[in-house]
Amino acid sequence: MTLASALAFLGVAFLALGWFWPRGIGLGAWLYLGAALADAFAKGLFSGPAQPALVLGGLLALRGESLALRPRLTPLRRYLLALSLVLGLFALKALPHPKGELPLPLTLFHAGAFLVAYLALAVGVGAGVLCALQDLRLRAHPERALGAPPLWSLRRLERGYLRVGYWAATLGLGSGMAWAFSYFGSPLSLDPKEVSAFLGWLLFTLYFLLEERLGGRARAALLLLAYALFLFAFLGAPFLGSRHPSRLPF
Repeated sequence: MTLASALAFLGVAFLALGWFWPRGIGLGAWLYLGAALADAFAKGLFSGPAQPALVLGGLLALRGESLALRPRLTPLRRYLLALSLVLGLFALKALPHPKGELPLPLTLFHAGAFLVAYLALAVGVGAGVLCALQDLRLRAHPERALGAPPLWSLRRLERGYLRVGYWAATLGLGSGMAWAFSYFGSPLSLDPKEVSAFLGWLLFTLYFLLEERLGGRARAALLLLAYALFLFAFLGAPFLGSRHPSRLPF
């Protein structure tokens, strides 16, 4: 594990926190720039695709942080944050990684992060779908509001668990991409388990990006599809010839 890889991974983690903690955007941006500088010292200035991705991602994140106090530009800030996260994951793929067996602490960290993600997202997605469907129901029949659970309580449950689940999934995905070289030959491959987990993470990112503009049915569908991809990565991909180390023995 190189210094540039470690800084880039921490940058992705802090930017994922930036969806809910604005200060995390600035910290993640400076970690990106620090990773680009460390890689430049190690290999030369702009000697590979990781450095431009980190510099661009860091600058976009800094610009997004400057919009935190301008509520009308919140969609632009979220767009810049999502783009910075994708650039950071690309940089983790492009940075050099030593081959060999994965260390046990890292394996436990990777598995533990996804375990937390599955549990938290299960609760958050369930609450989010119920919230969206109840919102549609109450719009059609407002008189039923007295006998229904309050929307604000479902919304608070949804946001709290989705925050934890998304952050844990980002840590799990980033650590897997950064150090899976010994299993795939590349941190990002067309392995069904890795692709489905990455697509699920992208859909959750899209949900946070468009959260305030999605209608009830669209919100429920996007949440269910994103979590279904995570479930497929865990339950379905091993039967499709996945080369992931957690594949089933039959």
